[in-house]
Order: sequence, then structure tokens, then C-alpha cells
Amino acid sequence: MTGRAEDRGLFKTPSLCNVAVTAPYMHDGSLRALEEVVEFCDAGGRRNVNLDPLIRLLQLAPDEKRALAAFLRALTTAAKEEARP
Repeated sequence: MTGRAEDRGLFKTPSLCNVAVTAPYMHDGSLRALEEVVEFCDAGGRRNVNLDPLIRLLQLAPDEKRALAAFLRALTTAAKEEARP
């Protein structure tokens, strides 16, 4: 932590490898499913004073949201998926 106000809320972006088996999502575990993550991102995240101005609404169509969630699931290896409880 730098202690600088402009760095508040910043964090390293984790890998998406095996993302389908790493729920819950977000730094606080507030999202339980990949579909919730896609909806959250589609809405432009949660507005706050530290939100990067480059973050914006995506306005994805329902089929695009389904495709994005499917893509994220495709990043999971078969062995990880089989081990999932």
C-alpha cells in the first residue's frame, strides 16, 4: 500500500486461468457466479470516487453476455472442472 489517495482501491488484476472454479468473485467475495461478474462489468462497475474514468458501461446484448461467460468458462482446464465440488 502506498498510502496515496489516488492509489486507493487499486489492486493487481489476477489471472483468468481456471476462473470458473474460483468463486466467489471480486475482492470482497460479493459476486457468486460468472454471470453476476459479467452483469457487474456491463453496468460499468460500482460508482465511487476512485473509479477510473476509463471504466464505462459496456451495454452488451444478452447473447454477448452469455458468450462472455462461456468464454470465461473455457479458460478452465478439464481437470479443475472435474475437481469442482
